[in-house]
Amino acid sequence: MSEPQQPRNGPPQRSFRKDFLASIVVFLVALPLCMGIAIASGTPVATGLITGIIGGIVVGSLSGVPLQASGPAAGLTVIVYEIVQQFGLEMLGLVVLIAGGLQILAGMLRLGQWFRAVSPAVIKGMLAGIGVLIFASQFHVMVDDKPKGSGIENLLSIPEAVAKGVQLPHLHSQQVRSFRAGMLQTVGELHRRQVDLQERLAEHTERENSEDGQGGLKIEHPEQYAAEQEQHTAELAEVVATLCEFETKHVDDQRSRRICKAAEAALAKSRAAAKDLELEGLNDLALKGQNEAVESLDELLETMTNHALAAEIGLLTIVVIILWQAFAPKGLRLVPAPLVAIVVATLATALLVLPVLYVEVPDRLWEQIHIPTMAVLHNAPWTALLQSGLLIAVVASAETLLSSTAVDQLHSGPRAKYDKELFAQGVGNMICGLLGALPMTGVIVRSSANVHAGATSRRSTIMHGVWLLLFVVGLASLLRMIPTSSLAAMLVYTGYKLIDVKSIKKLREYGWGEVGIYVATVVGIVATDLLTGVLVGVALAALKLLYTFSHLSVRLTTDPDRSVARLELTGAATFIRLPKLATKLEDVPPNAELHVDFEHLDYIDHACLDLLMNWAKQHESTGGRIVIDWDSLHANFYRQSRGPDDVGGKTRTAPGDGRRAHQPDASDLAADGEKGEHSPVESRGG
Repeated sequence: MSEPQQPRNGPPQRSFRKDFLASIVVFLVALPLCMGIAIASGTPVATGLITGIIGGIVVGSLSGVPLQASGPAAGLTVIVYEIVQQFGLEMLGLVVLIAGGLQILAGMLRLGQWFRAVSPAVIKGMLAGIGVLIFASQFHVMVDDKPKGSGIENLLSIPEAVAKGVQLPHLHSQQVRSFRAGMLQTVGELHRRQVDLQERLAEHTERENSEDGQGGLKIEHPEQYAAEQEQHTAELAEVVATLCEFETKHVDDQRSRRICKAAEAALAKSRAAAKDLELEGLNDLALKGQNEAVESLDELLETMTNHALAAEIGLLTIVVIILWQAFAPKGLRLVPAPLVAIVVATLATALLVLPVLYVEVPDRLWEQIHIPTMAVLHNAPWTALLQSGLLIAVVASAETLLSSTAVDQLHSGPRAKYDKELFAQGVGNMICGLLGALPMTGVIVRSSANVHAGATSRRSTIMHGVWLLLFVVGLASLLRMIPTSSLAAMLVYTGYKLIDVKSIKKLREYGWGEVGIYVATVVGIVATDLLTGVLVGVALAALKLLYTFSHLSVRLTTDPDRSVARLELTGAATFIRLPKLATKLEDVPPNAELHVDFEHLDYIDHACLDLLMNWAKQHESTGGRIVIDWDSLHANFYRQSRGPDDVGGKTRTAPGDGRRAHQPDASDLAADGEKGEHSPVESRGG
């Protein structure tokens, strides 16, 4: 880790200049991440950009960690994707709204420090599990394919994605490539508009109970959506006609026929969706028709794209990231590697006119703002949404506060105020929820870039949000030139870095138990879901802690010739392990000289200490001898029960000397405990 930077208290003009330059760097880091994380979450790109803007302007103004930059985070993509798949995109805003409210409450109750009270093995396992899921899902997106249903399915189908990507791409003439690339962007825009219509329709469709007790859907003003779908269908019909005419005339191969077939199927689904919307009253077909229309456009886009070319663009992105991080000129190292890679991939795609999928983003950002409607509030499965909101609140808060701790280590300025930061994150997430955007956290990648770029105050994080807003509003057309596979490749690399195999070595230094917790957390997340995996890790960490505080190793060795025995105690001597200690003491020969070694004893409670003292009395009364450092043992007991400043020895039996001036018993210990006084006596090792 780099040395903490010293606080900067230069002239105001110089500080502003540093903040301005730092904000540009953070903006360049945040821009591709906002889009890539939205794609990985299964939501429109605009949702990630809106969250980045709010994270900069709003949370940056309220933050308890002034140099921390907030925005959508890779750690939440898995949860968000599952929420969208289970409840629909229209319910995401409510979940994020709930999470934000819980964070505000936690900040007001001063619970910030408690979110950090998680075993490092669980935290590292959670990040690694998320990394595996991101890597597996985005590997498919990197070849312009769709992710599968679960983490296991994504992992098992990676060879299938590799097979699509390693095929030799067939480069048609520039005319054909140019036409197909343009058609991909046109169909992509129609796809974005269809998804938006689907979401708005869901937001204004209320579920009602009919007289027979069966639920139905009542659409508000269905004629409005029917007219919009009709217009959409007319535009799609023109595109399909142009597409099929060109493919038949200029290419006419098997792939061309598949493209035309998929295009005609998409047009048929669009017409069916328009017809369904013309029905009045209770209508369960409308949303189903919308889902089928979106899915048919997905299939058309997948048929039109070239998987092998997309894979090569993705590979180019990863190679550029690695090379830039390793060999970037010293004066340009502040330029983030992902941004350089995205620019290179975009230029290569544009120059070669490659038929791959491109980013879908509207000209007007506010078109993607979806405030929860009364229908959404009425239809919401509140119990399930509350559980999802709690999960997002916990994971986002833990990630934010861990990032805050890391930021503190990067500079020597004001320390993090965890409760204030938690409150600020809650406000930001509530606004994101109201606008239907992604949830946010404090992000260490952007925050470290902010610190290393020379930021002096929260101005840099606020300004980076302003730059995001201005760029998206004024230059949306540039974003539509970015190939989706390039953003996915950036996240494939991010997922790989999250796995962080080196962390296993560091955990091994603290024992195989920590490695086991790490592995169990990763496997639990990948095999089930994030919440289950984390709970498995937390449960194992608690069991390990219980084992540590209850485990006692008692080893007795005897030398029959010399009548000498040695008792070694390791771990924690508590009443739970008292029978084990008593059994070993009974095995000591009656006349033996027993040496007690408790150098590796971490803890001893009153019950075991009382057993040891009573056994010593009985053993000496039968002619045996005991060699033990009573002073240290008593001091250890007092230190644990009363604190390090309130300890003292009582008496001892010196090595080789079986006599005792006074052997304390349980009543003596109780009396000393009430007085709080001890007689200082010299301690000797046993």
